[in-house]
Amino acid sequence: MRATTRLIAVFWLAVGTVIWWMALNQNPMPASWRFFATIQILGGVLLLFRLTVGWLLLITMSAFSMVAGIFALITVPFMPEELIRNAPGLLGMSPRVSLALSVAVGILVARFCWLGLRNDPPSNWGKKGGALPNCNFAKGEECAPKRE
Repeated sequence: MRATTRLIAVFWLAVGTVIWWMALNQNPMPASWRFFATIQILGGVLLLFRLTVGWLLLITMSAFSMVAGIFALITVPFMPEELIRNAPGLLGMSPRVSLALSVAVGILVARFCWLGLRNDPPSNWGKKGGALPNCNFAKGEECAPKRE
């Protein structure tokens, strides 16, 4: 398993933990957020334990976040004024631009997570740097490091 895959697992674990922490501290939180936070926490923990189901949960969560982010980006111009009125404006930008930029950053982060997980599938986790030393598949040799 690559270090980037572990970093992605820790990232999703942190995101899910922050959402649950906010929900447990009496912040209004929809049930769907708590559900997805639970999936993020489970996926992160299971992936850190090198279980395929963790990889599957997090690659699905990354793809879902990309698609949901694209839909959110499309809807930013149509958000009602009462929602925008209380939204913060970053660095003097209008709240709509701040929302659009934060959604775009979320889409990029989800995309990088998806690409990182896609390029490190569970079938490659036993291999270090592509293939283990002392392997010759053509001769039918066992692919494991030799012990002396």
